[in-house]
Amino acid sequence: MDTGQGPASASADRDAVVADLNNAAEQIWLACHTDWPDLAIEVRPEVGSTNTELMNRADDPAPAPMLLTAAHQVAGRGRQGRQWVARPGDSLAFSLALPLAFDRVPGGAGALSLAVGLAVAQGLDALRAGRAAQAGVPAPAALGIKWPNDLWLNGRKLGGILIEARQGAHLPPGHRWVVVGIGLNVRAGVFAPAACVADGLPASHAPAVGATWAAIVPMLLDTVRTFAQQGFAPLQAAYAQRDVLAGQSVALWTRPGAQPTQDTPQETGLAAGVDAHGSLLVHTDSGLRTWSSGEVSVRPCVP
Repeated sequence: MDTGQGPASASADRDAVVADLNNAAEQIWLACHTDWPDLAIEVRPEVGSTNTELMNRADDPAPAPMLLTAAHQVAGRGRQGRQWVARPGDSLAFSLALPLAFDRVPGGAGALSLAVGLAVAQGLDALRAGRAAQAGVPAPAALGIKWPNDLWLNGRKLGGILIEARQGAHLPPGHRWVVVGIGLNVRAGVFAPAACVADGLPASHAPAVGATWAAIVPMLLDTVRTFAQQGFAPLQAAYAQRDVLAGQSVALWTRPGAQPTQDTPQETGLAAGVDAHGSLLVHTDSGLRTWSSGEVSVRPCVP
């Protein structure tokens, strides 16, 4: 895309973002090293995709938890292979990779994206509320979560989550190398009219990508650990408070390859929250049905 900047200006912007992210990496290490002593944190000027980079480490001899972010991600990926591109400073794209014993997660691992979304929403709400208090303005609206992997603010998408997993060559049976990718709009930039972290805050108190990253990661690590030990059930009530689909009429596309923007939905109904495994509950003409992530695309019905 054309950013309207010359090479020297774009390079300077990228360098400033790298410095900001490096400062955030130090804050994250200070906050998390006691509970996560083997966590590696890496900041790069540019990568293709942070998820792809970390997926390629699945076969490392001693895979350990790792965070990776970059000032510029040139081949970022969203759900169903969609491309995700942004210029430095407008967005935060990072991935967390770690080995997880999915076979031991109570209720299974299907709700991991919901747990991650909850952690990100909680971290961003705390950051935005703190900035609003510093500015002496009312606290901005809380973030919502659209099942299974989108973050919403005031009815608009703010970011998304992409989770990938594979069996690493040196992991014990039942373990997977799991990569959690998160992409967030931090400032309006080219994303308008999409939501961004800066919405509702004075420009002087809008957080940059580094502050945004530092606010999210400690909550994310704590939540992933809770999920790995106890499953989604302990997080279900907190998720319900942010569920933007609950009580809404929704359309569902269940045919493989169906495109919500082009094809007629195969089902419609009334969303009724999620169960303890993170599956979507929908009242349809045929009764209450349960949908798992990966089986269906869902959108609120337009009035």
